[in-house]
Amino acid sequence: MEPKDTKYQEMRILICELVDGTITPDRIAKLNQILSHDPDAVSHYIDFLDIQVLIKSTMSNLENDLSNPLCSDEIQGLEDLWHQLAQEEKSAPEIEITQEKPQRELIQKVVYSHRERPKISRFNIVFLVMNAAAVLFFVLFIKFVPPKRGVDVAVLTDSFNAQWENVDDSMESGTRLAANSNELYLREGLAKLLFDNNAKVVIEGPARFKLIADDRIGLSYGRAYTVVPQEAVGFSVYTKNAKVIDLGTEFGVEVNSQGDTYLGVVKGQTQLIAGKKPDVPTMVVGQKTAKIVNGSTCEISSIPYNEHRFVRSFISANKAIWRGQSSLDLADIVRNGNGLGTGNSDIRLDPFKGFTYDQHVSGSDAVANKYLPIKDHPFIDGVFIPDGKTVVNSQGEVYEDFPATGGIYCIDLFANPTPGIIKVNAQSRTVYFNGHEYSDQGKPCILMHGNHGITFDLRAIRESYLHRIDYFKSRIGIADFQEGHPCNANIYVIVDGQVRYSLLQYKEKGKLTDISVELEDTDRFLTLVTADGEGPNKPDDDLSNRTFLYDWCVFAEPVLVLGE
Repeated sequence: MEPKDTKYQEMRILICELVDGTITPDRIAKLNQILSHDPDAVSHYIDFLDIQVLIKSTMSNLENDLSNPLCSDEIQGLEDLWHQLAQEEKSAPEIEITQEKPQRELIQKVVYSHRERPKISRFNIVFLVMNAAAVLFFVLFIKFVPPKRGVDVAVLTDSFNAQWENVDDSMESGTRLAANSNELYLREGLAKLLFDNNAKVVIEGPARFKLIADDRIGLSYGRAYTVVPQEAVGFSVYTKNAKVIDLGTEFGVEVNSQGDTYLGVVKGQTQLIAGKKPDVPTMVVGQKTAKIVNGSTCEISSIPYNEHRFVRSFISANKAIWRGQSSLDLADIVRNGNGLGTGNSDIRLDPFKGFTYDQHVSGSDAVANKYLPIKDHPFIDGVFIPDGKTVVNSQGEVYEDFPATGGIYCIDLFANPTPGIIKVNAQSRTVYFNGHEYSDQGKPCILMHGNHGITFDLRAIRESYLHRIDYFKSRIGIADFQEGHPCNANIYVIVDGQVRYSLLQYKEKGKLTDISVELEDTDRFLTLVTADGEGPNKPDDDLSNRTFLYDWCVFAEPVLVLGE
């Protein structure tokens, strides 16, 4: 049988790479393979990993202590002494050590052989003394200067409606948090932690938790969602009856009032260890999988995976709370929402004022010739009225081939209109397509009466939700508010100043056309535009006979589809 020290040598090397943060994806796969096929390896893995983490933590604290000014003089003195000894070694004469001659015994014949006397320098003697002194110094240092507790290991980067207990009022964004300090109690709200190794944890109240080290957090009660980058592989969440060790992943842990531990793995893999004894149940849990550890028996059971169970990210500035939804609603963003349903249908986007509760009455007209940045919403870059060569985003990118509209528009841009709020010829109108209502009580839509443009900031959305965007999709058409009147509209989808989709000279009412535009990770701005397809328009024209008035363009169910 292969000796255990030799058998697990490769695994110990892999664990060292894991702790140091130098492990590669293929090496993680190798480690997973070993653990999956050898039950004894799991116990060996746990013990060895704990030792490595302890050594890493101890040495880190020791380095912090040695950097203390109180120790610097002593350390410098030792360095000077070693330097002097090294210089003296170069020039020191050799010391001959006289050996005692043994007493002679009476024997028949003695044969003598010539032996050289050993030569030992003074440095060698002092070196042995210094070795002993160094060992003594280290022992005394560890005894009288133990590793520090309370070293800062993370920062509170954001909080939303957070109510803390037993902490002062300084728990604000930017607050540094220490390991091995008192347990924190978040009575309600959300808190986002960034560890120094770049692991991110979202705590959802009510929750009790404690930072154990720079790569470990303890959860007594509540929910914690963890995102672990490559450099932080091995990050662990401890509960009273389980330990979850990250293997490069995203996962959520919840401890309920009965003491049960729920684990839901969103991406990658984790190592789940139940109980505290050496022979406790353990297993590798893969993505889209959920397990629960019984609070009394520590038995591991499989349960249905809930994709939206945990808050994965949030933005306190615009009240955005993301639980893993697969898309963001652009109509909600136009309503001054966060894309997840927080908007207000009474809000309009005016090309002069931005967000407003005012509304231009259909039939009137106004002229806007400048791009208007929207500074009070992180996801909307700006709005404009297309007219020939027109700036379409805040970076100054221009699209040159819009019709000559004269910058004329007659109603503000808005979304999810309240049923009956639109007045045409003194009659209340509601948006319908194929029998489906599009309003704040029906399906979402952006209503862009002819001659409007709006630009969304894709980069800001990615950064806020920590997700890539795969594509934009919607259904486009012209609402039939005035039977018998002709319409003629151009509809565009523009990305970074370049047309990705267009529907020109469109003259059909009451019909929706599906569109889908793929988006690259490098794409910055998404622009939606409607323009009068007849043109040219002039501000002093009699608009009553033009098709412009009947171009009630709609982007129905407009969403950004998020990638995995």
